[in-house]
Amino acid sequence: MSNPTPASTPVATPPGGGIPIVTDAVRLARALISPGAVFAEIQERPTFWGPFAVIAILNVILNYLQQPFNQRIGQIMTERAGRPFTEPTAVRTAVSAVLGGALGPLVLCAIVGGVLYVLVSVFGGQTTYKKMMTVSIFTWPVTLIQLVITYVVLNNRGVASISGPQDMFVSLGADLLLPGDMSIGNFTRLVLAGIGPLPIWKLTITAVGLMVMGKVGKGQSWTAAIIIYACAVLVAAGVGAWGMKMMGG
Repeated sequence: MSNPTPASTPVATPPGGGIPIVTDAVRLARALISPGAVFAEIQERPTFWGPFAVIAILNVILNYLQQPFNQRIGQIMTERAGRPFTEPTAVRTAVSAVLGGALGPLVLCAIVGGVLYVLVSVFGGQTTYKKMMTVSIFTWPVTLIQLVITYVVLNNRGVASISGPQDMFVSLGADLLLPGDMSIGNFTRLVLAGIGPLPIWKLTITAVGLMVMGKVGKGQSWTAAIIIYACAVLVAAGVGAWGMKMMGG
């Protein structure tokens, strides 16, 4: 009597029903609340371009929605310079939204991925540049949440409320704890704005990603994540303050 044929082992269907871009979108959403599980799934086969495509599409949409406010700033600066303002065409607006929305995340992930790779290597971890770029892209849903909040607030205020670059700034950080009549510089205000629930959320996802994808200990991963977090806050504050100064804000 022949032995029964063993049943084949069922293959687990990845989140999203096996459709790559849907799977990546679901993983990006899950990374907000369960980053450890998501990074464990992709540890052996890190994926960047799929999640990047999802982030780029959403970022382009948000960038396009915010174009009227960006154009208002352009109009103000042109008028301050004593030059006539020309309304950009629909094609130019769309191209600007696509280029800014897609290239921005790519450039930032390339830079952050490189810094994380160096930090993890210094702390004795075993990783690759691709894995560190993967960690970086999976923190972007938090950035998208900030962009959505910014758009909602600006939209409620209206384009007419924009009188300078400072009016484009929507903060959920520690600067909100300062007295309303307290005067501080743009750099200090931007640094304080970088200390809040969303940046700390992003910091946490980064630390978890470094533990799983970088194979470093908890202490080293948090140290590396805090270093990149502090650098990002200081650079963003410096660039933002310089930009406001150049635009008269």
